[in-house]
Amino acid sequence: MTYPEQLAALVNRDSALGKQVAPLRNLEAILKWAPGVGIPFAGIDLVQQDEYSYDLYLPLPDSRWLVFGVS
Repeated sequence: MTYPEQLAALVNRDSALGKQVAPLRNLEAILKWAPGVGIPFAGIDLVQQDEYSYDLYLPLPDSRWLVFGVS
């Protein structure tokens, strides 16, 4: 599934969150957005997959997780 397809699926499941996430295009934007929606930096986890790819885990205030693939 491509990123646009994943984003469309998120918008279908949770339109408010999907609209917040849609403009985020890089790690800097995600990290600037996160504290404003109640995601503490201490809860964020960045897991290295290989030398160029990471998975970024953000704990949402409602006990769900939002995960980004970052390269």
